[in-house]
Amino acid sequence: MSEVSTARFEVTVAESEAEHAALGAEIVARAIDAAVRARGSARVALSGGSTPGPVYRRLAQMALPLDRIDWFWVDERAGDPSSPRSNFRAARADLGLDRADAAARVHRMEAEDPDLAAAAARYEALLRRTFGVASAVAFDVMTLGIGDDGHTASLFPATGATAIDDRLVAAIGAQPAKGLEARLTLTAPVLCEARTVLFLARGAGKQRPIASAWSEGPEDEVPARVLLRAQGRVVWLVDRDAYPTG
Repeated sequence: MSEVSTARFEVTVAESEAEHAALGAEIVARAIDAAVRARGSARVALSGGSTPGPVYRRLAQMALPLDRIDWFWVDERAGDPSSPRSNFRAARADLGLDRADAAARVHRMEAEDPDLAAAAARYEALLRRTFGVASAVAFDVMTLGIGDDGHTASLFPATGATAIDDRLVAAIGAQPAKGLEARLTLTAPVLCEARTVLFLARGAGKQRPIASAWSEGPEDEVPARVLLRAQGRVVWLVDRDAYPTG
């Protein structure tokens, strides 16, 4: 492991997939512990994809106060929650959130609803009830990834999604030309309010998008740039292959 400082981010470089998983789980667990100690509970927002899986499975082995943790999702693909492409399905399995002491505090996005705008409004209402109508929706810890095109959450390039600031949750239309189904996603203001954001990335294919995300430029071009305006701590946990060298 090595640590690198940048102007805005903390960057940790893991030397193996096992170290990447262990370090990621430790960062999430510490954020949960700090939140429980400070406020009595922790609110976590989970991203999907394959990269977080080892982190989540390692986290599931730790002694977490499951009766004090509320689990939310960063984004979700339209479709049934039992689908192999469901972010909810994958994270719940990796974290073991079907346990009785955790299930009541699991809050999935209902992306199977054909009316995604209505589903987005319901999730926003849930967030408002949880965090308070007049309060900032500030997750204690949020995991994010970055796509090869620079997207994060379901904020995709050249769609205007990064500019949505009048909603906490947005319905994102399908992009058939790119093979992307419709989505629900937390919006950029919510991502930027999180107390701790943990970006997880592995592989040489992430070098270019990460370098772009660390540089100034249009957010609509590289949506992960929205975290340049984050209010809290942003940690990039990458492997040696993903770390930008140029």
